Amino acid sequence: MKLSRTFGMQTKDTLRCKEAFSVVKEYLEGKQVVDPFARNCEFAYPYTNDINPETKAQDHMDVEEYLEYWHRQQWMFDGAIYDPPFSDRQAKEAYGQTNLYTLAGKVLRVERSLGDLIMPGGYVVKFGYNSNFSHKAFECVEIKLLRYGGSMNDMIISVHKKMFETFKDMEIDRDAEE
Repeated sequence: MKLSRTFGMQTKDTLRCKEAFSVVKEYLEGKQVVDPFARNCEFAYPYTNDINPETKAQDHMDVEEYLEYWHRQQWMFDGAIYDPPFSDRQAKEAYGQTNLYTLAGKVLRVERSLGDLIMPGGYVVKFGYNSNFSHKAFECVEIKLLRYGGSMNDMIISVHKKMFETFKDMEIDRDAEE
């Protein structure tokens, strides 16, 4: 696994930070990508969603409904940008309510649903205050810490590669993992 640390400029729209954008470009450029928390990022257009209708995202649905739509279409993607609000405070600032996307149960459901939409060999590039990705078919292949200086929290960019198609391929019991 690659591990690096660099200085970055904090911005509300994550991919406007060139260090963050470079990671997405390295793993996802030229691929069919989904971004369920896109805000104003158009990298994955037209497969962009944000619950806030005032953003540039193509769709404006709750993330679980959005991912379920693609499951019903039996659609698969080469990769995903996973950039939800990092904390209750960010959820409140961006969406007017806390715990919107930071509740553990919802995070688990969203990450598993998103992971199921990615083809084997594809990547999920995650932005947040942790490097967790709750889908057992993925392996973390890179972590990049973006430091902002002062007393500001680093942003953690973690890159997860889908190693298996199904839980059966992994020879584990998905229900036993919960």
